[in-house]
This record gives sequence, structure tokens and C-alpha cells, in this order.
Amino acid sequence: MKKIIRSALPIMIAVLVFTVMGCTGQNNETPAAEAVSAVQFTGTEDINMGTIDNYLDKDARFIDLRNFADLFNGGYIAGFEVVPFFDYLEGRALVRNNGWEFSADDIISKVVLKNVFGDLDTPIVLMCGSGTRAGYVKSALEEIGYTTVYNAGGIRDYNGENKVLGDGTYNGTKALPSEVTMANIDSYLGRPGAKYVDLRNVADKYTAGYIDGFELVSFFEYLENNALVRNNGWEFSANDIVSKARLLNIFGDTDREVFLMCGSGTRAGYVKSALEEIGYTKVYNVGGISSYAGENKVLGDDSFTLVLK
Repeated sequence: MKKIIRSALPIMIAVLVFTVMGCTGQNNETPAAEAVSAVQFTGTEDINMGTIDNYLDKDARFIDLRNFADLFNGGYIAGFEVVPFFDYLEGRALVRNNGWEFSADDIISKVVLKNVFGDLDTPIVLMCGSGTRAGYVKSALEEIGYTTVYNAGGIRDYNGENKVLGDGTYNGTKALPSEVTMANIDSYLGRPGAKYVDLRNVADKYTAGYIDGFELVSFFEYLENNALVRNNGWEFSANDIVSKARLLNIFGDTDREVFLMCGSGTRAGYVKSALEEIGYTKVYNVGGISSYAGENKVLGDDSFTLVLK
């Protein structure tokens, strides 16, 4: 038995040494393989919307210069962070003195640019809607010392697998509920492009108060007989419209949001029906001022008397 053990020992040692060397060799090869596959940005790579998917997992800053609303409207590429050109950079870091033709004088704050984009040797891949903003910002960053900046182009040219689709309608505003009333109107004041109309008489506004943000278009003192004629009380019919042109002139684009109010909601409901008859699709009867308890009321003066001269 002792002889068998002695004769087997060299073999066991050889197997052990081979195994250890094999394991050691594998450990040494792994970083080398990773180093070979890793992309070292040089600034000369052709990074565009056709090749961008090949670089998204690499060590770089990927920046979308569009506004936030553009992302959820037109879609975006997963992996890009947002630094809006129009909503943030313009006016704070850059001022375009000659359209999209960049000059060094356009830079008004290197501090803001460096704060946003980081170290000068950080690889930065820029994109926007068409590539125009990306090209402009690329020139600005190179002007202040960034060495590895790419203009990848515009989202409209991207057909890769990392696109998150937009809904085609989002404009940066809060989604509206099915009903906008005096109880929740404060949450929906000041929406871009919307029209807020108070249909009461001029004197009512200053005696009973009004909601800040609503403009006055008096129903009885202007709309009635000039644009609308009530043939059956407050029951609207298409025959009540005597001037579509006046309604369009006052309320504007038929695609805009229109918020109507009055004393109790009756006039607002009637005008809502008239506007929908001529093609408006986003009209809301908010109700009457008597039901409003929000924070945007301007108090009236009961002693006010309107004197027309």
C-alpha cells in the first residue's frame, strides 16, 4: 500500500498543479477579454442613429436635448438622460446670437455647462429632434475644452430596439379629468394655449368677485344677439348660432381647451353646446362662481356700480 501511495503522489501533485495553473490562467484571461471588447472613445467614432445601439452600454454620457414634453409625445431612446436645450440651457448657459451658427460669444456661462456635462474628458453623446441642437451644443462644449463629443443626430431617424414610444399628444400639461368644476379648477389654471372665459356681466365681476385667470366675455352684454340667439330659453339648438365667425374670433382655435364659467353654470352650459356644435372638442363647463372656494378668487365690492358713458 505504501508503494502505491508513493507512486500515485507525483501524479496527484501534477494534476493539482495543472488545475491551479489552469484556474489561474482563466482568471488572468477574463480582464483581458473584457478590455478587448470595451470601447475606448476617441472622438472619431461614427455614432449616429443607425449605430447608437452599439454604444448605449458603454461608459459615456448620453444626453437628449429635447424638452421633456417632446419625449412623451414623440418617444425617446432608453438610456439617454434629458438636458432640455430650450427649457434650460438657452438663456442660462447659451444665447444664440446668429441662429444655429455657433460662436464663442454665445457662451454666457461655462460654469453651467461644466456643471451639467461634467469632466472635460467625459465622452458625451448628444441627440435631439433632428440633430441641429446637438450640433450646436457639441460646438459649444468643444469651445470650452471637451474633447470627445458626438452628435448622434435626431430621434426621427432612429429605428433601433431601444425606443420608448410617445403617445403623440402629450404637450407637457397635466391630464384633465372627465369633469373640471369649481372644486378642482385651481389645479388646471394657466394651461398653455387654453382659454378661460367668464360669461357674466361686467358689473357682476366687480361686485361678486372673480377667479384670477378668467377673462370676461359677457353673454348678455355681447354674445347674445351678436353671435347667439336663444330660440327656446336655455335649450340650445344649432339654429341659435347667428354668427359662427364671431364665436371663432372670440374663442380661437377649435382644438384649444376652453374653460367656461358664469354665475351658476347655466350660461356656461349653453355656450359649451354652441361651441361643440361648430367643432370645439375640449370645452368644459366649470360651473358658477357661487360654488367656488379656491385660492384664486379676487373679492368683489358690493357697492360698485357700473356707469357706462
